[in-house]
Formats: sequence, C-alpha cells, structure tokens
Amino acid sequence: MGPQLRGKALIIVIILTSGIDFILVGYDQGLFGGILAGERFQDMLGNPGPTMSGLVTAIYDIGCALGAVAAFVWGEKIGRKNSIIAANLIVVVGAAIQTASYSYWQMFASRIICGVGVGLSTVAVPILQSETLPAHNRGALMVIQTALIIIGVAVASWLCFATLYANSSMQWRFPVACQILFSLIVLVLCLFLPETPRWLAKHGRKDEARHVIGRLLNVPDDDQEVEGQLAEILDNIAAEHTEEEPGWSEVFSNRSKTRNLQRVLLGMAPYMMNQWSGINALCYYLAYILQEYLGYSQAMSLILASVAFTQYAIFSWPPYFYIDRIGRRWTVMLSSAGCAICMAIIAGCLLKENFSMAAAAVAFIFIYLDCFTLGILPVSWLYSAEIQPLRVRNKSTAVGVFSHWSSNFVVVMVTPIGLNNIGGNYFWIWAIVCASLVPLTYFFGVETSGRSLEQIDHLFFDKPRALMGLNSDATRVIHQSKNDEEQRFRDMGEKRLSISHVEKS
Repeated sequence: MGPQLRGKALIIVIILTSGIDFILVGYDQGLFGGILAGERFQDMLGNPGPTMSGLVTAIYDIGCALGAVAAFVWGEKIGRKNSIIAANLIVVVGAAIQTASYSYWQMFASRIICGVGVGLSTVAVPILQSETLPAHNRGALMVIQTALIIIGVAVASWLCFATLYANSSMQWRFPVACQILFSLIVLVLCLFLPETPRWLAKHGRKDEARHVIGRLLNVPDDDQEVEGQLAEILDNIAAEHTEEEPGWSEVFSNRSKTRNLQRVLLGMAPYMMNQWSGINALCYYLAYILQEYLGYSQAMSLILASVAFTQYAIFSWPPYFYIDRIGRRWTVMLSSAGCAICMAIIAGCLLKENFSMAAAAVAFIFIYLDCFTLGILPVSWLYSAEIQPLRVRNKSTAVGVFSHWSSNFVVVMVTPIGLNNIGGNYFWIWAIVCASLVPLTYFFGVETSGRSLEQIDHLFFDKPRALMGLNSDATRVIHQSKNDEEQRFRDMGEKRLSISHVEKS
C-alpha cells in the first residue's frame, strides 16, 4: 500500500491512473495501422491476404469482448481497483508474447490475451471515475481520460514511423513491446488508489466508504458533507437492495423501479455509436488506406496518419470546457451530424481517382476525426457508468463494453474486405449511420451532466418512460458549482444527523 493521498492529490492520481490505462487503449488502436503494411511484419505473418490481415487485427477486439464478459462475471466481486490491477497484469503477459511472436497464429493468440486485459480495464476504469469524481465537473475530468486515448493513437503512429526503416524485426517488435510500459506504470499508480466508496458501501464496509469520501473531499471523516454523501449512497442502496447477487435476468429486466433494461440499452448506445460511426475503420487502417487506396508511399502514409492523429489528439481537449455546460446529448448530436457530413464527402471524393480528389478525401478525414473527438468519443466512454444503477453498474457497464468491442471487431474485420470490394462507397455506410445517431439521441437520451449518480437514479424512479428524451426534466442540464454541491451534501448530512438524534431520544 502506498501513502493515503487526499483531496486534489488523490483526484490527480485517479485521473492519471485512468489516463495512462486509456493511453494503452488508444495505443493499441493505432498500433496495427502503423505496422501492418511493414515488410518485415508481413513476412513474419506469412504475407496474409485482406481477410487474414483483418482477422489478426480484429481478433484483439474479441479478446476485449471476452474481458468485458470476465468483468460481468467477476468484476463486482473483486472491485474496481483489483479489476484494474488484474487487467494490466494480463496485458503485460499478452504483450510479452506478442513481442516474441514468430508466426501468424502466435500473434493471433497473444492479441486475444492482451485484449482480455484491455476489455476488463475498460469496464473498471470508467466506473472507478464515475464513482469517485465530483458531479459538478465529472464530465470535464473524464474528458481527460478520453483525450489520452487519442494521444495513445498518435504515439503509436509516430513510433511506428520512427522504426519504419529499422533493418530487423525491431521495426515492429519495439512498438509492440511498448504496451508493457503503459501497464507497468498503471500497476505502480494502483498502489496509491483507493477502492470506490460506492463499492465499499454496497459490500457493507461503511466505515471504509466514509473514510474514502473524507479523503476525496479532504475533510475529516465525521464532516457533515461526508455524512451527506454517504447518506445519499446508502439510501439508494437500500432502495435497490435484495440479498441475492444480480444475475442476467435482473440486468435485462425493467421489472424493478430502477428500469435496468432501459438503462443497459442507454448505456450500450454510446459505446456502439463509438464504433458504428466508422472511427476505427480509420484509426486501425488510416496509414494502410492512404497507401493502398489513395496512392501515397508508405513513408508519406505514416507521416499523414501521424499528423492526423496528432491533430485528433489536440481536438480531444476542447470538450473539457463545454461537456458539462451544453450536456452529453447536444455534444453527441452535434458531433454525429458533423461526422455524417464528413463521411459523405469522403465517399464522394473517392468516386474519382485523381490527386485533387485524394487530397480532398484526406482533408475531410482530418475533419471527421476532429468532429468525432469533439463529441461522440468523450460521451461514449463516460455515459454508461453514469447512467447505470449501482446494484448492476458493473454488469451493465460490462454489457456496454462488450457491445463496444464486439462492434469494433466487426468494423475492423470487414474494413479491408469492404474497401477491397466496393472501394470508396464503403464510407457511405458510415455517413448514414452517423446521421441516424442524431434522432436516436434526441428521442431516447437522458442528460447526466451536473447530476450525482443517485440523482440520475431518481429520473427513472420518478418519471419513467421509453422516450426519455421527451421528458424536459430528464434532458435538462444541471449547472452547479463546487460550493453548490458541497452545500447540498451538508444539508443532507444535517438532516441525517437530526433524524438520528430524534430516533435516539
């Protein structure tokens, strides 16, 4: 155990741990796009065709989906912190085998192992953040995590370019081995990480939960604000409580007032938006597309891809300033509309094979990446953990992450095949899907900005309906300051103490 950090120092460690973990997620998304076209990597794989190239790239996502299943089964039992530790130990093993690979099937198997670790961590990390970060700027703080995903993509692309001219298998082994470094950093940071107060309270460890809340707020454990936060958590646990561990049937049922099925579907939607926007048709294959379909040299393709991902990383930061102001719904709708327009233009540009059309396609690929990272990306990774009820939060988030990675597998697997068969027309598919996300978000989406996780529960307790987007209370953005949030919890703490005094007398 490391020293017990408090206040801002503890929040920084939570953000840093989550961020480094998600740099790895982004790094893995950009890694194969950078090494796949390399001569030495292709020789090691046996120079596979489009289908087998797509399979060895996409099988990682099946591993991630299996990691989400592992989180569904064991994540709630072992907790958020231990899930992150287990996930990164698995990544270290998988990445080490990848680095030592000498055949297609060895790389294939080790990609699955590494994916299991990443899938497990992508369930635990968003939950850890949603259950520890303050409500008034939770979205902004979680934007840092998603911004670091894109930094990971950019780092992978530039590193692959840096090793492009290596005269040995170091051309690809060194970039692959760097996955280990990120996981080792996360494992060290976990020494300073607490378990979340909501997980502790749910498992009957109220005193430990109180202590962690006090550490997060940097106040004494008996402070009224601590009592108010703990009281709100305990009240919601009591409202959901049954003795049995929740199973599949409860997660996919609307029988209880928490409306689990509806919230599972709402949580799955942004994860699937992330993939069915077509983003990883570009992130995994951008250098490959530029080289094979737009006629650029391998070096120029890697340079353009690296510049695109660097710009992508820069544009991932602006949501920090507006995601809690305009809310999750409008952030997604505006982003989806921009992505749809860009994909339509990219598809149109690729109908004719000439330099000016290729240049225009590249320009709108850059703009598409910006539109995606300004909205769909940050919401997709934070929304599910916010919208789910505590009793089934781990399982429901695991379902959402499973849908994310299984969708990712389909997209990554079919992209080389789709481009090979229908060329630029492949991008019309993504234009149509992105456009459909606007009305779906408008009619079904619930606004979580500015609300505590327990306040989000009450939106479903009080006025449940299928089209929650037509409920003005459920779509209103809550603007509150740190002082407003503190005062609300202090008032709750005073109320709880008053009730306790009355009961004792």
